Amino acid sequence: MAKDSGAGLRESKKHETWRTLHACALELVDERGYDDVSVEEIAAAARVSKSTLFNYFASKEALLFDPGPGECGRWQTLADERPADEPLWVSVREIIRGRIAQNAPTLVIQRRILGAAPHLAQSTKAAGERFQQFVQDWVDARTQSNPVDPLCRALLVNTAFAVLRTAYLQWQPGDDAEHFLRLLDAAFGEIEAGVLDLPRPRTGSASDDRR
Repeated sequence: MAKDSGAGLRESKKHETWRTLHACALELVDERGYDDVSVEEIAAAARVSKSTLFNYFASKEALLFDPGPGECGRWQTLADERPADEPLWVSVREIIRGRIAQNAPTLVIQRRILGAAPHLAQSTKAAGERFQQFVQDWVDARTQSNPVDPLCRALLVNTAFAVLRTAYLQWQPGDDAEHFLRLLDAAFGEIEAGVLDLPRPRTGSASDDRR
């Protein structure tokens, strides 16, 4: 029992150190800019050594964009909350929306950082792909007893994440998380209404119209 308690305390301490380093990195980079903050300064702000910092994060980019401890568990909780008889599209939409709501304060800061340093966008790719793979695996498991064509399962998840990426690109640095959620809801609404119902471009030239 004592061993379990000690292990739990050590794990809690590790999580706290991770969160402190992550928060210090976000605050300093948001305030001063990515290129004007060093890992040494982040370590000093968190009151740890540089070597300790690199025990938790592989790079300065990772300090800003790596998923936090327990992140996968929170995704699983969101998935577990979806009713068994809910349409898959609705479930996937709500899992994505729930993740944004959970991480809203961090996402707002990260969006400002990316707005000032667009070259960091590639650093967010791994975390996004990890979340998408989680959702894909969940959809695959959800449909085991009622087989759905693998093409349809992949298309559903890929479409939902295309909606997410489109809404994110329309979300401007400085806008709040509620605005991002409104953009996301609007984008999902367009898909659910049927993208083929969008206004079609006019054919013919202006000179044709004058005839």
